[in-house]
Amino acid sequence: MGAVHTGSLDAGTRSEVGVEEIDTVLRSALTPVPVRYHPVADAVGATLAEPVTAACSFPIADTAAMDGFAISGHGPRWTLRIGLCTAGQQSTIVLADGEAVRISTGAPTPRGTTAVVRSEHMLVERSGRQWILRSAPGVPRANDTRVLGQYWSAGDELASTGVRVDPALVSVALSAEVPTAAIRGPLRADVLITGDEIRASGHLVPGQVRDVLGPVLPQYLRGCDIGCRKLWRLPDDRALLRSWFELDTDAELVISVGATGRGTADRLRDVLDEIGAHMLIDGVRMRPGGSQIVARLADGRVLLALPGNPLAAIAATLVTGRSVVRALTGRRPSPPLRGRILDAAAPDRELTRVVPAWQVDGGVWRTNGAVSTPHLADLLGAHALALLPPGVGRGSLVEILPLPH
Repeated sequence: MGAVHTGSLDAGTRSEVGVEEIDTVLRSALTPVPVRYHPVADAVGATLAEPVTAACSFPIADTAAMDGFAISGHGPRWTLRIGLCTAGQQSTIVLADGEAVRISTGAPTPRGTTAVVRSEHMLVERSGRQWILRSAPGVPRANDTRVLGQYWSAGDELASTGVRVDPALVSVALSAEVPTAAIRGPLRADVLITGDEIRASGHLVPGQVRDVLGPVLPQYLRGCDIGCRKLWRLPDDRALLRSWFELDTDAELVISVGATGRGTADRLRDVLDEIGAHMLIDGVRMRPGGSQIVARLADGRVLLALPGNPLAAIAATLVTGRSVVRALTGRRPSPPLRGRILDAAAPDRELTRVVPAWQVDGGVWRTNGAVSTPHLADLLGAHALALLPPGVGRGSLVEILPLPH
């Protein structure tokens, strides 16, 4: 593992790591953000800091799973009572042995019910002034009752600490009468696009390029459960860059784009040294996106600095952004999504290659050959990024990072 650096940021103390080491380095170096209690319905993308424990049983009473009849006793005939049990109301009917009443899906069963049978399994006949219910011939009788606590009981743990809050978890928590959860995240980031040549609007002149990351990077960050608090653009000016890092903000993250190389105009490392940042990762052995930085600023914020080339920036975001989120929210690692690749796309002997991938018939994946980093055209129609470790061969299982769409 690359050493975690806490001093000068010069080129002699680089902390380069492999893709497989990122999680370990960041988890050992970063402290999770504080816990907050928040309405669970608005917590998608956060991480549970405490288990979700059911406050009530589900269902909270015996209810009908199908439209049909609530019956009492073994039959084979029941006298049908006048009335209907409906969802949302507790019926005042009390069934005696040999009686039945109509019931709708979701309705609490009346007292005396021994089973609920669906309408299509029963026959209703007139007998004098009464209606008689009996089983349809040749149909096995099944009990379509959802019993009290069938799915969980009060006090049951429904989701554990470290789990990502997704829409299904929100629904389960609300079903269990848990409106508030202890969470960390979703993380908020201030985003900076740097470069004298970058233009967000107006006509381009020779040497300038359009800002093609500013409009889309927040969507890729959102795919990592990072929210873009605000986006800035700055020229390659050391004093302005330092001032920007010293802005008062409530964001936990700083995401910068550009100036991660070691060219004559790249002053990011100098500025980080001046403001007392602690370098955690200075380069990842991957291509594209290897020229990236993760540092802890003096005020506690975490910097993820991305390379300026668009495809390299997106690759670094999806590879390292998720690890930053896991470290800062205490998210429990989950088994990576893996897919079998039809080709190895000319694997590198030393670096992890990050390439666009498409799932094809049979569930296997096809990858690109050489990719270009100055634009995102190679992502058009792609389903994911595939991580090809050094020396990977055709037909191997590799990690797949789904692309947000």
